[in-house]
Parts: sequence; structure tokens; C-alpha cells
Amino acid sequence: MTLLTNARALFAAFCVTAWLPQQADAQPILQQRCSADSRNPSQAEARLHWARRCALTTHVIAPGAYYDTYAPAANGGTLKDYTETDSSSNWSGMNAYTSQGDNFEVNASLISKLYMSGPTYQGLDANGYYEWWRPAARRKSRPLYPVFGNHYDLYSPSNQQLYPHPQLLNCSFYHDPNGTVLAAGSSFYVNGLCEAAPSSDRCTIDRLSVREAKERIDWARQCGLRQNVGPPSAWFDTGLPALDQSTTLKDYSETAAPDNRRYSGPSMNYEVNAAYVSSLYKSGTSAYQGSDAQGYYKWGRDPGLMRQRPLYPIFGTSPDINSGALLTPGLGSDCNLYSSTGTASSFFYVNKYCESIY
Repeated sequence: MTLLTNARALFAAFCVTAWLPQQADAQPILQQRCSADSRNPSQAEARLHWARRCALTTHVIAPGAYYDTYAPAANGGTLKDYTETDSSSNWSGMNAYTSQGDNFEVNASLISKLYMSGPTYQGLDANGYYEWWRPAARRKSRPLYPVFGNHYDLYSPSNQQLYPHPQLLNCSFYHDPNGTVLAAGSSFYVNGLCEAAPSSDRCTIDRLSVREAKERIDWARQCGLRQNVGPPSAWFDTGLPALDQSTTLKDYSETAAPDNRRYSGPSMNYEVNAAYVSSLYKSGTSAYQGSDAQGYYKWGRDPGLMRQRPLYPIFGTSPDINSGALLTPGLGSDCNLYSSTGTASSFFYVNKYCESIY
């Protein structure tokens, strides 16, 4: 387990794996904190996104309050970041969700803990703030995540461990990991970083953010249509009225394709639009219908029914999720599924629909 304390040293930004000699005696204390607040990789990533979101919405407030790093973004322009607090006036990081080791830089803090080195892309999140990401292949299998206390000094006898809500429902802290005793009126500090516990869960290994999940869902729809359906006219009529009552919903089936080369799962009866809309939206009585850029029928539902955490498909070499190997989808128009060695698999199955990380 990699353990890093912020209590008695200022780290350079992104320096998250090297130990300083004077910190060695902090290891047992921080190890206890990490054990008490153990997170698997999906939970660790969720906490990183939570810390970023809380830093931005409670301290930065305005999406336009960024500064320009002048470092180039891989998709054009320069990377923009946000400073959560001023290190000159708040050197201890009181009530900050990022740490002094990251100079309280919000996007840099997340990306250094979640990814290995690589090209950094930039876009806007759902709240209009600049966000950074790297290719999924550069995601750490065991990311680092922060643990918190009510004193800046990890060594202090009065330092009590604090916990975010277990479902990350708010930006508050609690005295217990179950989120039952609110730490009302208490200051909080990042006391250190812990390495996520290993996990064999397929959804955890192939974990995706909301943005990545939407890309995977769209990829599966496009590949199912292009590889297994054929022309836009190859639809079948479900007989269900569309929400506007002007027509009935049309869908496309992948059942004519071999059962080991389908992009929608058996739980969706291998129906492309049904899989797409149920992945992105909560259940509804029906759906709206339109056409995509290629002329295929496409469904949607009211924006209020959009899932906060869309469900995305994961793929394997066996229909049984407990056997076979996990496969990685291609990107863009590449509809192949790849093994861990980078070889395209001649057969694949949808093993499960996983909930994305918010």
C-alpha cells in the first residue's frame, strides 16, 4: 500500500509516489487511517471526482475563475485549472478538499492520482468547469485517494479521522464511515493519500467516468448497427407508440449476427435502441424517436430521466462473467474488442452493464 502524508511536508505537484525520509514514522498512523477508510479502485476514483466537485462548487464557485497553465492540451488550446485556496494564507489546507502537496490545484490534483503520465485532454464538465482527462489505457489500476482528519497534523493526538458520506451525497464530513454522525462545525484537512485496494471485480477493472460511459454506450450502438444490422431500413416495428403518439417505435435487432459478436446484451434482447436508451435513461413509459446522422432510428427520453451514472457494457471472451478474459473496446470507428496483449478477439460477449463513476 502506498501511503503519503501531507501533515509535515510540502510536496511538489504530481510527486505522489516517492517517500521522504522524515515521513517514515508516519506510515503506521497513515496505514491505520487507510485501513479504516479502505476504498477499491472504483470507490477511490469516485472519491477523487467528489473532492474535485466539492472543491469547485464550495470554494471556486465560478467556472470562469480559472487560471491558464499555458501547458498544451492534447485536443487543442491550453490547460485551464482552478486554485481551491491560497497557500500563502492557508498553508495548512484548512477546509480544502485538495492538498498542499498539489498546491491546491484542482484538476492537477485529480489527474496525478488517477492516471499515469500521458497526453492530457480538456473539456467542460456538466457544471461548466474545465476538466482534464487522459486515455483510459493510462488510468492507474489502483489510484491514490485522500483521507481526512480534523487537524492538519497527522501526528496530533487530537486529530480525529473524518469520512465523506459513503454515497458521496454531499460535501460534508462524518465521524463514522457509515455517514451517521455529522462532524458539524469541525474543520477538515487532507491528512494523506492511500492506494486503492486491489479488486477482481470486472466493473471495477473496466471502470468508466460518466463521460467515458456515454462514449462506450454510443460506440456499442454504432458498432451494433454498422457490424450486425446493415442499412437503416433494416428496422422492426416494436408496436409501441412513441411519446409524441405520431408513430410507433422502430428498433434494430442483432440476433441475425453470431451470438459471440453482438454489442448489446441478452438482458436487452440484443435490441440496439432498447439497449441504448435503457443505458442512458431511467425507465419510462415510452421514448421519443428521431434519426441519427446515418439515418437510423434513434430513441431518447426526457432530460429529467437521464441517469446521473449511465450504465455501460463490459465485454469478455465468455458469456459467463466469471470465466474468460476481459476485453477492451476499440475507439471511434474501430469496432474490435482487444485482449490484454492488444490482439483483436474473434469473438466477444456483453458480460454486464456497469454503473459509471460520478
